[in-house]
Amino acid sequence: MSGRGGGLAGRRVLVVGASLGIGAALARAVVAAGGQVAVSAWRVERLEALVAEIGAGTALVGDTTDPASARAVAAGAAEAMGGIDAMVYAAGYGVLQRLADTDPAVWADVFAVNVLGANHAAAAALDHLDPDGVVAFVSSRTVIDANPIFASYSSTKAALDQCIRTWRFEHPDRRFLRIVMGNTFPTEFGDHMGADLLGEALTAWGERAIPGGFMATDDVGVALAEVLATVLTHPGIDLCDVQFDARRPN
Repeated sequence: MSGRGGGLAGRRVLVVGASLGIGAALARAVVAAGGQVAVSAWRVERLEALVAEIGAGTALVGDTTDPASARAVAAGAAEAMGGIDAMVYAAGYGVLQRLADTDPAVWADVFAVNVLGANHAAAAALDHLDPDGVVAFVSSRTVIDANPIFASYSSTKAALDQCIRTWRFEHPDRRFLRIVMGNTFPTEFGDHMGADLLGEALTAWGERAIPGGFMATDDVGVALAEVLATVLTHPGIDLCDVQFDARRPN
């Protein structure tokens, strides 16, 4: 496939981190737009439920923090769809924790998901990616805001951003898209943050005037699908960064 054509019709999209939230919403939107989708996460029951819901797609259980598993997921997606036009890394994990209470095990887990998993998934996808395809990563506006009590997440997303820039230099013939994501709801993200510090964190973020408000997850999925369609329809254009934020009320 050359990467030329209209929209997402017939496009082959691998979504990593698709059990719920943004990844699942994107998978729905890709299928609704006529594309093929392969979805991956480590919880088989969530993937199977998603594929059953949308009536299409291939569920691939895997853990991209393990490079062998990441390669197996990419190979499975390419086999099922006849190749890959876009790989989207939508997985993300964060824990509320003060820097004074830094727990090395927590930071290692967050780094593994947000940085190592993203790099393993990208490396694996490149082996099967159409030359005019795109590797996209969901980053976070917390890199800009430096949310108090959430440094493990924002720091690893900053590390991801640096990796994305480096991917571009190491593979100048390929396209790598950074998606800076604001608050969305509903997702499962907050379930892992830690409720005991949530009130304090929200207060601190409000005092710093960190933007609030939420985008509807399904709306974000459709918007992301439209971005992918634009990128794939125009292979001569390198769209490097896109930012999504909730619109401020009038």
